[in-house]
Amino acid sequence: MIEGKRTVLRALERTDIARMHAWMNDPAVTTYLLVTYPISLDQETSWYERQQSDERNKVFGIVERDTDRHIGNVGLHDIDWVARKAEAGIVIGQKDCWGTGLGTDAMQTLLSFAFGTLNLNRVYLTVFAYNERAIRSYEKCGFRREGVLRRHHYGNGAYHDVMVMGILREEHDALMR
Repeated sequence: MIEGKRTVLRALERTDIARMHAWMNDPAVTTYLLVTYPISLDQETSWYERQQSDERNKVFGIVERDTDRHIGNVGLHDIDWVARKAEAGIVIGQKDCWGTGLGTDAMQTLLSFAFGTLNLNRVYLTVFAYNERAIRSYEKCGFRREGVLRRHHYGNGAYHDVMVMGILREEHDALMR
């Protein structure tokens, strides 16, 4: 377990697959993700199994500390062990937890793990430019806006800009002092 102030990051379990499958098929959740098509239970199971066996990915379930409820997932993807960098990703699938600060706490906890335990130097992510709530959360965690990939994603009948954000180890360390 990786302990945050309000959340705990834990290993994903096979019993989480059905819940994650429901999240990945909820249009309110996927409007903020790169999910374009409905996802079958078999596809979600395959994704889960790939995460378990790939050392370049560290994905955790986010558990709300007060309720012990699995509310989402957060992880580091495509970890480059030479350049000491990784791409972060997060989903809060339980919509009643949106806007409560639990996602921010989970991301802060992931960053402490990334820089403290894994000794990474840089963590970056991409976010749709229209996802203002997520951008504010990432900025609270210390991410900086690095650039915009113009009309980078097509979804819901339109092209959307994608923002690139990143944080360096020394920036994170300065925030933790």
